[in-house]
Amino acid sequence: MTVPIFKLLNASDEVKAFLKSGNILRVYEFGLAPDAPQKPYLVWQDPTADPLNNIDCPAETDHVMVQIDIYSDTSVNLRSIREAVRKALEVDNSCTVTRLNNFPQEPITKLYRTGFDSNWFVDR
Repeated sequence: MTVPIFKLLNASDEVKAFLKSGNILRVYEFGLAPDAPQKPYLVWQDPTADPLNNIDCPAETDHVMVQIDIYSDTSVNLRSIREAVRKALEVDNSCTVTRLNNFPQEPITKLYRTGFDSNWFVDR
């Protein structure tokens, strides 16, 4: 089961205008971002995944919930980045955005955060 987050975001010129510097697209799986990455950056995780089981054969598709979080030291472009990311991921018909998230500035890091949750149906 592979959700094509990086592939789809790297194919979007709009996303790259916000999140790419040099050869680095600042998109990281949860827990794999470098210490103090350049801002803005995106972190994603798939906290739940369920196989769509069949009676007569193994599951051929997994239902995966993916959480996207975008961090920046300014709130100015956060929603524009979120919309660019959303548009890039919805190009793949296996993704449906289920909730838009807005968070207050984080008290310790002083970073702003926004994002969304999405459902994916991924062929195995």
